[in-house]
Amino acid sequence: MTIQEKRKEIDAIDAAIIELLIWRSSAARDISMLKLSAGLPISDRSRESDVISNATRIAAGKVTDEAILQIYEAIMAESRRVQQAVRYEVLRHGALR
Repeated sequence: MTIQEKRKEIDAIDAAIIELLIWRSSAARDISMLKLSAGLPISDRSRESDVISNATRIAAGKVTDEAILQIYEAIMAESRRVQQAVRYEVLRHGALR
């Protein structure tokens, strides 16, 4: 296999990762509405800890714990940002557009 073929493989993997991030962002928007209805805060450190622990377990050492932590901290920061944006829009306009 050539380097160009491997790079195409990586490009396909990256496209799949982006699709999963979009899917996750959509779920975060839905969760934001549920949290808002239930009067819950956006941040849930216990849940975030569980997510990182689960990801670390799934990686099983094939990706370092430090890498998992860094990746998931960024992903969860984005989820909190999405949830904050939803909350702002709902509180400002009364509903999502």
